[in-house]
Amino acid sequence: MRNLLRTSQLLTYYLFLSDYACALENEILPLDSSNAKQETSSHQEDAAIPMGVFGADSLAKSKLTLKLMPVFSSYGGQLIGSKGVSSQSVVLTTPTYSNPTQLMRVVPQTVPVSLQSAILSYGLTSNFTAIFSASIVQKQLNAQTFLGETSRIPLGLSYTGTKGFSDLTTSGVLKIYDDQINRIQIVTGFAYPLSSDTQNISLLQSNATYSNERAFYSLQPGSRTFDYLPGASYVGAAFPWSWGLSYRGRIRLSNNSQGWRFGDLHEFNSWVGYNYFPAVTSTIRLSNTLQGRIQGHDPQISGGSVPTDPNFYGGYLTEIFGGITIDGTLVQHKEFSIEIESGVPIYQNLNGPQIRKNWQSGLAIKLKM
Repeated sequence: MRNLLRTSQLLTYYLFLSDYACALENEILPLDSSNAKQETSSHQEDAAIPMGVFGADSLAKSKLTLKLMPVFSSYGGQLIGSKGVSSQSVVLTTPTYSNPTQLMRVVPQTVPVSLQSAILSYGLTSNFTAIFSASIVQKQLNAQTFLGETSRIPLGLSYTGTKGFSDLTTSGVLKIYDDQINRIQIVTGFAYPLSSDTQNISLLQSNATYSNERAFYSLQPGSRTFDYLPGASYVGAAFPWSWGLSYRGRIRLSNNSQGWRFGDLHEFNSWVGYNYFPAVTSTIRLSNTLQGRIQGHDPQISGGSVPTDPNFYGGYLTEIFGGITIDGTLVQHKEFSIEIESGVPIYQNLNGPQIRKNWQSGLAIKLKM
């Protein structure tokens, strides 16, 4: 009897240990699975995306971000192809578009541009993000006018410019592949013809009078065309490093009501990023842009100014950018982040004579909700 009682006690103790072990296993395994899932996604969450790259970010379902992004750029000096030329050389050798028997008399010297954008992104599903953007732009012109019909004597400078609504776009970003290290997304979108393409400027003429005339193609706030915006991106990450490639195009679907459209634009980006620690990341980006000449022309954009010729637009541009992102967790506000990126051209081959790009710098303030 005593042995039977001892056996019963041992059996009860064994069953208790077995139940406890099963309960402990059931409690731990989901925790481990969650940790594994978190470990799988952590590399992608830490991936550094440059401020100037569109469509490479990915939002979780029902997440919303608002980005306010001012970008400033400056243009100055003339290029024909990749060769710099003086303003005097341009006015002595370049005929006007409307009358090839006359020479150009007005050459842009500098054009500062400021673009203010608001970008709203919303995760409709875990794999699809909708993006809405709107922009206003201000362009200022400093142009040199030369005396008479054929001389190289400077007469004076014009200071003028334009501003207005620039762009309204809608885009969708679809994630087609995602693992611990790599993510691939495709982008499709449209730009809508809501900007102005008929603003006027006041320019000093070669006979020392002023003319109120339609602003050049590049000075208009926008082209007022309906455009298709394709794109794709690849992002890779292995903490603390990240890297990526992206493409974004702007395909003009038709001429505007004035009879012209900008050439199609294709932008290719490659970058590498480094996380100093989770709240601070830096990036280096190489951007290559190819754009065609203007198609068609506006009869009211004419005269002796170099940018009135639609053939003097487009070309090839390579730029290098450096950027930094500071996450709000650094100051106990994880809903905010700040992005800064600046760059300069390292190669330009333009359909010219055309004013060259000198630098670009931007800031983005992002609110995550």
